[in-house]
Parts: sequence; structure tokens; C-alpha cells
Amino acid sequence: MADAHDLPWQEIDTVLLDMDGTLLDLHFDARFWKEHFPRRYRELSGLSEHEAGARLMARFEGLRGQLAWYCLDDWHRALAPDCRNGLDLVELKRELAHHIGYREGVPEFLDALAGAGKHRVLVTNAHPASVDLKFEHVDLKARLDRIFNAHHIGAAKEAAVFWDRLAERLAFDPDRTLLVDDNLVALDAARDFGIRHLRAISRPDSRGEPMETAPFVALDDFLAAVRTLTDE
Repeated sequence: MADAHDLPWQEIDTVLLDMDGTLLDLHFDARFWKEHFPRRYRELSGLSEHEAGARLMARFEGLRGQLAWYCLDDWHRALAPDCRNGLDLVELKRELAHHIGYREGVPEFLDALAGAGKHRVLVTNAHPASVDLKFEHVDLKARLDRIFNAHHIGAAKEAAVFWDRLAERLAFDPDRTLLVDDNLVALDAARDFGIRHLRAISRPDSRGEPMETAPFVALDDFLAAVRTLTDE
């Protein structure tokens, strides 16, 4: 089976990179959405554990893969009326912000891409306020050449229109582009658009269980990827 070392770096000019679960450890987001936010929402709303859980689950399941799923403004509009003293999701995230961090080898990988003359482009579904919070805790912004947010583009990466609109804003050759993302649906959409080089992440949460990435090959060892870049 092919692996990350098979990437023909000499045929890649642009590297599109997801943020959460790809460059940054998904442990922060997983813990926030699965544990911290449900608990704080129950406390702030005064709802029973069953009722609060049912309301959150309905949103999780009903919006998955849509831009609204990632939109803190939409979450606020839907849930703040339940909370007597309001609901500030960014501040709730700050309560857990000490868990924000890079996946192993990512800073070295991003620096190696720059050294090899590759164009480093962030493509993220994360809400802009979430992105800003992450940038307060890691120096990721300084290691990127361009940043494109699905909320500014108006569609999630899972949608074909995201890639059409990205191509209107960013000059890149899909045949000479690599996308690394832990979102398999987004990888499917990028493949349909014509992006040639695609890599998944099998363990986006360093403390979680690995996930099946087929038919996409996983790039999990960023330090190994650095070696292949510097060897060329």
C-alpha cells in the first residue's frame, strides 16, 4: 500500500492544510464538544441532563457536514435563549484553551514546506472566532502563506461549491496541489474537484482511537514527511 512517503514533492507546488485534527490536535475540540460544552450548557440553562443532551444531539446530527455545524453564531442563536445569563461559546472555549496545541511534527513540517518553496494554505471550516482563539495559543498564522475560511467563502469544505469558490480566490493548479485533511467527506469533494494529491489523518485526536481513512492514504508522521521533503 502507498504511504505518505510516496508523495512526489517535485510535482507539488501548493499544499492545502486543514486546521483542527490535521495541524492542531483535535483533543481540544473533541473534549470541548463532547464533555465541556454539554456540561456548561446544562449548568447555564438549568435544563435536565436528558433534555439538554437531546437538544444538543439534535443539532449535532441535523447539521453535521453543513456550514452551520461549525458556526458559533448559529449555535448561539439556537441555544442562548435557553440560558438566563446568555451563552458565550468563545469564552467557554477559553476555559479549555490550555489544551490547544500542534500535532507532533507540524511546526517542523510547515517550516520544511517553506524551505522547499511550497505554498502553505490553510483551508478551514472553523468559525473565525475559533481560528482567532487558536492563533492566540499557537504560532500557526506565522507559518502560513494564505488562509481561507469556509465562513468567508460561504460553504463548507464538504460542498463542491467551496472548491469552485476557492479556485476563484486562489491561483493554484489542482494537478500540482496536495490537500491534507482529517475530514474524509471534504477529501471526497476535493477529489471530485480535481485535486490530485490527497492525504487523510488517521488519528486527529492524539488521545482518541484511530479511524479508517480508506480510500485515502494517511499522513500521520509529519516528521517523516519532513525527511522526504529535505531529502529531495
